Amino acid sequence: MRLSKTSRRTFLAGAASLALAPAAGADADVSPLAHGALADNVLAKAFKTAPPQLPDVQILGPKGTRSISEFKGRTTLMPLWAEWCGPCLSELQDFATLQKKYGNDKFQVIPILTGMQKRLTPVTIAQLFAYLHADVFEPLIENRFGGALMTVMARDTDRQVKIPCNLIIAPDGRVIGREFGLEEAEGVTATTKHQLIAQAEAGNILSLWGKKEGDEFAAAMANGFLG
Repeated sequence: MRLSKTSRRTFLAGAASLALAPAAGADADVSPLAHGALADNVLAKAFKTAPPQLPDVQILGPKGTRSISEFKGRTTLMPLWAEWCGPCLSELQDFATLQKKYGNDKFQVIPILTGMQKRLTPVTIAQLFAYLHADVFEPLIENRFGGALMTVMARDTDRQVKIPCNLIIAPDGRVIGREFGLEEAEGVTATTKHQLIAQAEAGNILSLWGKKEGDEFAAAMANGFLG
């Protein structure tokens, strides 16, 4: 299936049809990342402890399926996103910029689509990535339209599932922490879904990941912050 320009707009409008996801409440635990070079980094401070092991799921991409464990070996920033989550779409292009700038033999950004409500394929997701200026990423989907990653990794202390949920994973595969779509008070949180779509089309920076906080965070990871 190929998305025309009109279809892409319709797709994004439907994707953002739910209200913007609420920002996560303050957790009681201390960030596992806010120390050393990241002691004062707002994004690092937003990360809290998470289930230490990813669920054993298969990931579908253009080259077929593979185990999620195959992504080990580098520090991985893994955004868990869904096509119906407006803030998820707004972060993707900022993550793409970080991957282009800081991706190396120590650090990688790997977004994975989970908990989808439409039966999308890697081909369709690749088209969406190109539209959102995020075509540096391989289009990866939890296999069989699954939602285990969302259910296990994005459930907060109130047992509510929240996305965007961004995981930081050590090279040995241990999940170090997670961040629930931190947004600037006068940024995405004050943006209507229609404005968000227009800004995404224009390639505008829409999240803290596209600002200096994201640069500092990714630079530290690329320099071996977690090994």
